[in-house]
Amino acid sequence: MPFIVRTRHVLLVMLLPALAVWAAWATWRHYAGPVTRVETSVIAPEVPVVIRTEGGLLEVAVVRAQERFTRADTREFWGIPLGTTVSHVQAPVHYRYHIELAREWQVTVRGKTCIVQAPAIQPSLPVAFDTAAMQKYTSSGWARFNKDENLATLEQSMTPELEKRARSEAYRQLVTAPARKTVSEFVSKWLAKEMPNGKAWGTGPDYKVEVYFPGEPLTKSPEPQQD
Repeated sequence: MPFIVRTRHVLLVMLLPALAVWAAWATWRHYAGPVTRVETSVIAPEVPVVIRTEGGLLEVAVVRAQERFTRADTREFWGIPLGTTVSHVQAPVHYRYHIELAREWQVTVRGKTCIVQAPAIQPSLPVAFDTAAMQKYTSSGWARFNKDENLATLEQSMTPELEKRARSEAYRQLVTAPARKTVSEFVSKWLAKEMPNGKAWGTGPDYKVEVYFPGEPLTKSPEPQQD
């Protein structure tokens, strides 16, 4: 019996280190194995919003300028110059620009960004000018007597000439930035009052309205960060 007890004791002593190694290996495999981490991000969906208006026109920009018009009329008889009649008109001019408001205007809200595809900027015609502040000058050539007629012809040409200038690319580029700001403010005020589905449109720096006019490429803004 003493021999058997000693043998069991020796076997137990030999098995203990093996059991300890196995337990350590099992623990490392369970807790220190490779970990797969999955990250997800939520992209703010694009929500179409219909802005309802009463229609009509929205004035978006005004350009005030001093415009000068000149008409010179030269005549000759049998190669002999009869002089040149010259007339000048200068007047303060107000170029006004607008966009047409459809009764339903679709915009897209993406998180804190509202994308607006606005109608084209149009000049309000006829162009207005201040007749009370108009300055006129006219003089006939040395053998001419048509200064009043020349001035009247010049004044009649002012309206179509002002329309031509109002439609010019130079003036269109000049009014694009203020027109974009006007439309942005108009849409922001509407969203603050009429945002559908009970959602609130804020006025902080994170909220912005991007306005695009016909012919301008749409650039996708970075997705807004979630609070």
